[in-house]
Amino acid sequence: MKKGVACILAVLGVSLILVAGCTSSTTSSSATQTAARYDTVVLVNGTYAINASIEEIAVSPSQPGHHVVNIFVNARNTGTAPIQLRWYSTITSGNGVSYGGVGVSHNGYGAETGILRPGASETARDYVVIGSDMNYQALANGATLRVFFTTEPLNDEAPVTFSTAWNLVPSDFP
Repeated sequence: MKKGVACILAVLGVSLILVAGCTSSTTSSSATQTAARYDTVVLVNGTYAINASIEEIAVSPSQPGHHVVNIFVNARNTGTAPIQLRWYSTITSGNGVSYGGVGVSHNGYGAETGILRPGASETARDYVVIGSDMNYQALANGATLRVFFTTEPLNDEAPVTFSTAWNLVPSDFP
């Protein structure tokens, strides 16, 4: 497990450096909508293809100074090979401060699907903790959700990475 996580982190690091060669994502032109109406993005890399969409952004009841932003993303395998995914979410406020990320969101574990056969989909929950009321309120002025997907190796295959972003709206942060 530790070797797999280290491999995922290494692949994500290299992919961020070589984004143009390793990641392909397509977003539609209308990304700013209410949480239940975010667009589906098509992510393709090699033989893998997934459609990803935000199912829900929900804030857990919290104590002052502690806010948990729950991010429910649905992934549908639109490719021809089975795939298992893990993803990490980062929320960046309009003033450029980021929360979550690889090895941080969901207490470092991110979200994970089971093995998705072609045509199958699954919704998984990731979450990001915002540690102050002031930082949480800054998100209500506009934020970006970036999700970094990686395949969990099946049959000794090398991990493949994808990423995409959605603009979040003030109503996502009541």
